[in-house]
Amino acid sequence: MRSIPTDLLRAFVTIIDLRGYTRAGEQLGRTQPAISLQMKKLQDLLGVSLFAKEGGTQLTEQGELVAGYARQILALNDEMMLKLSSRESAGKLRLGIPNDYADHFLPRLMASLARDGADLTFDVVCDISHNLLEGMRKGQYDIVVAMTPDGPSEGAFMTWKEQLTWVDATGRGDGLAGSQEKGPLRIVCYPEGCLYRRNMLTALQRDGRSFEIVYTSPSLSGLEAAVGAGFGMTVLARRIVPSALRVVEPAAHLPRLADVVVGIYVSADRKRSAVARSFAARFADMFVASDSGVLAG
Repeated sequence: MRSIPTDLLRAFVTIIDLRGYTRAGEQLGRTQPAISLQMKKLQDLLGVSLFAKEGGTQLTEQGELVAGYARQILALNDEMMLKLSSRESAGKLRLGIPNDYADHFLPRLMASLARDGADLTFDVVCDISHNLLEGMRKGQYDIVVAMTPDGPSEGAFMTWKEQLTWVDATGRGDGLAGSQEKGPLRIVCYPEGCLYRRNMLTALQRDGRSFEIVYTSPSLSGLEAAVGAGFGMTVLARRIVPSALRVVEPAAHLPRLADVVVGIYVSADRKRSAVARSFAARFADMFVASDSGVLAG
């Protein structure tokens, strides 16, 4: 009886969910050729063809069967590791995460863990990504979700690209972007060091657009209150824009924004890494599901 490594199954499921080898590699922190080699190994172990054509994502009949079992195996594996490892890991699972990601994703994740009866305790710190990665290097966290400007930091468990967008208040016609097209743009933003802020100001300076920072807050709720009141505009990750605010579609009077890379980072501490990696895998699955716009609930 042959055993199938779970990392091969996780790569297989990620290819299906993201509809591509390259995107799966970005999510899992591997190159596209490495993902292809994993699929070749998985098919050799199973003795069947999983995809209708090499390099494609359309599943064969055997691939559909394997996909169903793979999801069950991964769910049981992650649940087992969470429950076993949590009893061996002294203290709480220390999670560092940007404020807006915490507000948007943690409620769903906590509800899922509560439904499954996961025996875990948490210490969650919200901060800008630069500080979180520095804290991870100093051993202050077991898991960190952080953004980087040009590519993932060393040792990423999983990475993906996040599209940024301009945001203003709803129900304001053309919004602040239109009304301030000729004057300084009123900017609402996170404190210095935030990548949203850096990308926004870099884009404005590149296009020679005048601006004025009129409001700074470390919390998403603070930004939402200021923008919602029409006090200024801001930049956020497109898929986590609060429903009370409005995404400003690309326009000539607003500069184009660069994407950021988001990564999940796991502590290398052997005593804590098992539970941290299991939790990170579960967290990553939720990010993958929401990447297509369907948030896990």
